[in-house]
Amino acid sequence: MKNIILIVIMLLILQVNGDVYKIELTWDQFAAECNGILSGSIDNQIGMVQGVNAETSLSGMIRSLGEDQMSFDAGQTFEIESESGYFSFWIRDKFSDDDLNPDMNRLAEAKPVVKIWKGSNLIDQIAVPAGEGLVCKVFNLDLESGEIDQELRYYPKSRMIIGMIVDCVNGEGLSDVSVSITDDMGKSKVLNAGISGVFTYPCEIGKYKLSVSKPGYVGLEVPVEMGIDEAPREVVIAMSEEIKNYRIVLTWRSRPRDLDAHLSGPNPDGGNFHIWWQDHYPMGGKDFLDRDDRSSYGPETITIYKPAQGTYQYSIFDYSHRGSKKSRGLERSGARVEVYGEKRLIMSFNVPAGRGDCWHVFKIDESHNIIPINTIDYIRDDKLIHTN
Repeated sequence: MKNIILIVIMLLILQVNGDVYKIELTWDQFAAECNGILSGSIDNQIGMVQGVNAETSLSGMIRSLGEDQMSFDAGQTFEIESESGYFSFWIRDKFSDDDLNPDMNRLAEAKPVVKIWKGSNLIDQIAVPAGEGLVCKVFNLDLESGEIDQELRYYPKSRMIIGMIVDCVNGEGLSDVSVSITDDMGKSKVLNAGISGVFTYPCEIGKYKLSVSKPGYVGLEVPVEMGIDEAPREVVIAMSEEIKNYRIVLTWRSRPRDLDAHLSGPNPDGGNFHIWWQDHYPMGGKDFLDRDDRSSYGPETITIYKPAQGTYQYSIFDYSHRGSKKSRGLERSGARVEVYGEKRLIMSFNVPAGRGDCWHVFKIDESHNIIPINTIDYIRDDKLIHTN
């Protein structure tokens, strides 16, 4: 009887351990000193652990087991014990924020390798490639779908905002843009974007407001938050020239890779149209869909050059997670929609919480009033958007 009970207990332990994700980081300790960072959210709770010490977060559901020293390689081990949640894994040089003149090749020269296990099964192995920077994002992990999204990107340092300001129609960087950055204590600093529209700003944990302005363009305010993981924050700000027509601009973060804007409405020549990536709908020598982006960030821009009498509908389709009723890809995208007209910003929308592949953003009624919808649901086929 005791043997049977022991066997049952062992089987239960194996079953529990089978649901545990383990992340192993190794590197050449003679080339650099690395530190792994596991951050994520479970049920809207945010947590983070670092590999240099044994520590836990999110009620013990994510753990760092600390650092092991071997003959040539050093290693850190992390564990996730949860059925849901979304996580990111980063590597950074331990001294990246202390060096005044750091070697930007040092992290890559350590040749970090990341192994991801589920129970006793090795499900992915990632050799971090060559690159310049002292911080590297490695992957995202969605526990609900089991998807591991490799996102190998180098950054100069941690705790910094990296921004790019572009023209919303052609996607090219805008120079001579004034950027005012205000922290949550009300302290501000003003800087100018470079020739390519790029700017960087070292910062501490907290909330910031970015205000951008350029003659001939409509000014914008964009919120940015530096989280407890201290990972670099990227933001793309798409500015519109001062125009009288309706212009709708979509931007988002690095994931999902491909979001698509959809606009339907009345054709001035009769009937209705549906603008999306398969149909730009030319009119009078111009496309309503000014720019379609398929590689993260945006902008994706639609301009209504000749408004007609009737109702317009605008939605965003998550092409990267098409067909997934339970996807939280849109919710996590950080997507923003700005609506311009009459040489000003009329209204802004931030993506709401929800599962599905379609964000219904707003309608424009026959009196040209913007009616917010701001809900996410599931659409079986993007051709069917706005058919109801």
